[in-house]
Amino acid sequence: MKRSREVLLVVAIISFMMSIAVFQPIAFCDNKDEWKVPESDSSKANPIPMDANSIAAGKVVYTKSCLSCHGVTGKGDGPAAESIEDSCGDLSDPKMWKQTDGDLFWKTTTGRKAMPAYEKRLTEEQRWKVVNYMRTLAPNP
Repeated sequence: MKRSREVLLVVAIISFMMSIAVFQPIAFCDNKDEWKVPESDSSKANPIPMDANSIAAGKVVYTKSCLSCHGVTGKGDGPAAESIEDSCGDLSDPKMWKQTDGDLFWKTTTGRKAMPAYEKRLTEEQRWKVVNYMRTLAPNP
């Protein structure tokens, strides 16, 4: 009886491990290239007016926190970009305008892969100002 319980436990553990190996890649396939933003965050409006002051303040934060990877012009060619396995993202691409301010704010806040989360590194106001500055890097189509 004890032997059958041990065998059953081993089979259960092996089954569990196999299910993780089989289903984990499927769970991440959808996220591989596309960075989905929750609708509730995507629809958030930027409370900071996009004016010369907020853009200048956003540039200061960008220079300190983002430039090393995203580069001076936002092309993803900063000095640290070469050491990053994934693309840093091209903030100068006009496709940036397809993203809402809420999208950009959420991505800056939460980070992904090599990009750190800035929720605890920057204030909410600084993150919104960075969004305003990022908008200046891509031509509006």
